[in-house]
Amino acid sequence: MKTPCARERANRAQAAFTIVEAVVALAIIAIGIASMVMAMSQLNKEASISRNATGAGAILQNQIDTMLSNGPFNPQKTNEDGSAQIPKASDGTYDMTVGTHTVAYKDPTTGVISTLPDPWPVYRVAARWTYPTAAARTGASGFSGNDIGQLAFQSDAQSYWRLTTTAPTWTQDTTDGIIVRGTLTSTVTNISTSSLPNTYMAVFTLGYQYQGRGSKWNSTRNRWEYQLSMSTIRTSDI
Repeated sequence: MKTPCARERANRAQAAFTIVEAVVALAIIAIGIASMVMAMSQLNKEASISRNATGAGAILQNQIDTMLSNGPFNPQKTNEDGSAQIPKASDGTYDMTVGTHTVAYKDPTTGVISTLPDPWPVYRVAARWTYPTAAARTGASGFSGNDIGQLAFQSDAQSYWRLTTTAPTWTQDTTDGIIVRGTLTSTVTNISTSSLPNTYMAVFTLGYQYQGRGSKWNSTRNRWEYQLSMSTIRTSDI
């Protein structure tokens, strides 16, 4: 039969063991939570990469469609003014001449040529409201706390504004709501042969941002930090 002292020592040992078990269990739970957070972070990163690549691909495909549809195209022929029949936009938004060109971005809604250093909107926030004038924008009402931070487009000035208070108070957004943007270039080469006369190839490359980095040219790797390319060929219309 155990003495009171012996029973007390046994109870203390049992209690100590229980605390150790609890610490071990908490450590295992903490490791599991940390692993889950890391896995979710990785999944979010992959989803962001995929979303950006999808946006970049849509932009490049649109440029390919433009190249294939713009005309007339016949490098051996000339227009009345003596220029070659190779489409080229004066605003820099399109150029099928041989060489490497930086393609300017023209907003399809506003018609404004962007002056941003990386102007192509791979991913942008759509304006929630459109107002014809500043008076209409500042005189608007009915805003709630959930509207703060949303974007409005003012059509007469072709400008974007973010709601900062429900009063309302607005701050101009000079990024035009672009979250992920990039620089688009086209490299056009003449690949004409006896079997493919008057044939040009164009490689469109979009260097874009990811997590606020880019689009910057990496001189060591000779490429954009994040980029996607697509190519196509165009033969003479006749």
